[in-house]
Order: sequence, then structure tokens, then C-alpha cells
Amino acid sequence: MTLTPLMKRVALAKSLGLVFGLAAPLLLTPVSTAETMLVWGIVLWSVILGALVGLAGQFDRVPVFNIHLPAGFRGGWIGFWMGLVLLLVAQEPLGVVWARSEWLPQPGPGAWWLIAEATLIGALIDLAVTAVTDPTTRGTGQRRPRH
Repeated sequence: MTLTPLMKRVALAKSLGLVFGLAAPLLLTPVSTAETMLVWGIVLWSVILGALVGLAGQFDRVPVFNIHLPAGFRGGWIGFWMGLVLLLVAQEPLGVVWARSEWLPQPGPGAWWLIAEATLIGALIDLAVTAVTDPTTRGTGQRRPRH
């Protein structure tokens, strides 16, 4: 099976999302079944974040304004949005699990810190995947045409 450039991009971004997501079970200490499901839900959420960042990397221009979107901004925006969604859905349980953790600083910075963290993770995934899958041609600084 031959992978298209988009499939390679999404697979790499999902893998990086999984790597970032696996920090949740290492850092958070769930006690109940619901908290355990939340922690593993964060792992799966980060894989979805990586997939969305990988897909969005295919678009590097805003057609209405004809402006170029930098890689870090694209991924950061998606991370911001996904972090906001996670915060709105699970703000209180995340605060409880954070407060119970022995590895994280206490008192925690608050659940709103999640948005900044998700923005940073989205930007890092996009920058890394763009560097690997969309190299620029040497000397000209222009992107290679997509196949």
C-alpha cells in the first residue's frame, strides 16, 4: 500500500498526538472509574487533535484574503479550539484529577491552563509535521508542488 502525502502527514500527526497524550496517564492520578475514563479520553482526544492538525496542514492559504497561514499558527488555532472544547466539557473533573496528582505542581494553575497547553501542542505538532512532510526547495524558499 502506498501512502499519499496527506496520509503520511495525518499518520505522523496522529502519532505525535498519541505521544503527547500518553503524558496524561503518567502525570494524572485517577481514583474512580470515571476519572480513569477521563484520563484515557484525554489520550484519545490528543490523537484526534493530531489528526485535525494533520488534515489542516493541507491548506496553507486563506482563499478569501489570499494570505499565507504559517504552520505554527494553523496548528495552534486548532489546538486552541480543541482545548476550549475539552475545557467546556470537562473543566471540573480535570481540576479534581489535577489536584489529586502527586507529580504536578500544587495548587494547579487552573483548568484554563489547558487551553494554552493545547494551543502549544497543536502548534508543535504542526511545525514538526510540516518540517518532515513539506520541505521547501533549497534556495528559493517556495514549497514543492503537492502530488
